[in-house]
Amino acid sequence: MVAYEGYWTVSNQANSAPGKQDWHAELAKYAADPALTQRIQALANFASVPAHFVGEPKRSPQPTSVSLQQPPRVTITDCLDVSEWKLVSDKPGEVGKNLNDPNQPQRYKFTAEVVQYQDPSRWLVQKTEPHLDQTC
Repeated sequence: MVAYEGYWTVSNQANSAPGKQDWHAELAKYAADPALTQRIQALANFASVPAHFVGEPKRSPQPTSVSLQQPPRVTITDCLDVSEWKLVSDKPGEVGKNLNDPNQPQRYKFTAEVVQYQDPSRWLVQKTEPHLDQTC
């Protein structure tokens, strides 16, 4: 859960200012590929719009499965409530304009797979998947 919470803490900071810095090193403390590259690409996309997020999604993560096979892994199921999380424009003439997709559900299931890596031993978020078709 520490790696998952760290992933969200850094992701929320990066979402607030996607173009402010290269977020790769900070995110790499909590995530590995493919989740790391997907997150970095999403941030680059927001910075190119340009846009940033205001607020944070509300979450309620729970570990839902554990595998002790090598490498050990834990699946975390979360419910994201994005009703207070807004993507806003930074484009001149549109600053502050809400860019959220009105058709996106406001509450949906989100899963993450956290894997134990060796050398050094640490847990990292390896996979993430929003399930926009599954409300919670």
